[in-house]
Amino acid sequence: MIAEPSSRTRRRIRDVGLATLWVLAAALLALGAAGLVAGVGATPGTPGRAELTWAGDRAIAPGLEAATALAERLSGTVDDLGVAGRAALAALVARDRDLLVRTLDEGSRLAAEVESATTELRSEVRGLPGVAGSAPDPLPPTSELVLGAEQRRAVALLFRAADLAADLDRIWAELARGALPALELMRLLEDHDAATAAAAADGRAGRYADAIAWLDRSAELLAAARELRDELAARVDVTVLDEWLDRNAAYDTALRALYDALRRSGGRVTEPVRDAFAAERAAKERLPPDTRGLVVIMAEIARGGLNQAVIAIEEAKGSLLDALDELEAVRSGGPS
Repeated sequence: MIAEPSSRTRRRIRDVGLATLWVLAAALLALGAAGLVAGVGATPGTPGRAELTWAGDRAIAPGLEAATALAERLSGTVDDLGVAGRAALAALVARDRDLLVRTLDEGSRLAAEVESATTELRSEVRGLPGVAGSAPDPLPPTSELVLGAEQRRAVALLFRAADLAADLDRIWAELARGALPALELMRLLEDHDAATAAAAADGRAGRYADAIAWLDRSAELLAAARELRDELAARVDVTVLDEWLDRNAAYDTALRALYDALRRSGGRVTEPVRDAFAAERAAKERLPPDTRGLVVIMAEIARGGLNQAVIAIEEAKGSLLDALDELEAVRSGGPS
């Protein structure tokens, strides 16, 4: 027979069993506490604690919708501004003064709309529930307590959209400042050609005094063109323009000398007249054969500050579209 354990042995077994149960209970309590702490300690605004920002996310939703619509409207206006910039360049190169003036006016209107829409968008976003402060840090860390990650990202993208378009009104103003002197230069060069042609017509008819008066007008127009040249030189390459001005000035001087010699001789061919005629013919040979030189001048001006302004507008438009695409992705993937 197996002897029954003594009372002391039974107590020892019971004590070990109770201790084991306590150890298991403590372990279970520790695991539960850790889970509770992990749940309570999750960052508000993350998927782990989405319920903490649910009210803020719901409150900001209508405003985000309205602000997104404003950003999309802004993007459309920036697109129109880019079209106007390219049209201005085309009108300048084509020497279409009327079209250039109309395009610049339309661009100025669009640039004002961009500025207004940018201000409105930034104001709309700053007024959203849970948004506080101002650029460059519109969302302080405390916003995590009331807004989810998707909502905070959407707000940041809307501020970015406003920042991308904020400088376009200044860029367009620079484009206009570059185009208008080019437009005036175009007019001066064309008027100069017309004045010199009128001088030649009077000279062939023997009206030497009238021809010289027209050449005085040609000289005034070239002087005005040189003033614009000095203004443009800071922004664009004026090498071809300088050559055009110098050659036409030399021809005008030679033509004036010929008509002055003919006026003095009473229209007779004298030695001074023959020398003046030879100088006029040499100067004429150095003139451009047609108006293609003017087109080159306009193209160089366009490649200068005007091209850079148009490129800046196009780059802003592309970045704005990227921001809107990212905003759409964030909003479509965010919590409802």
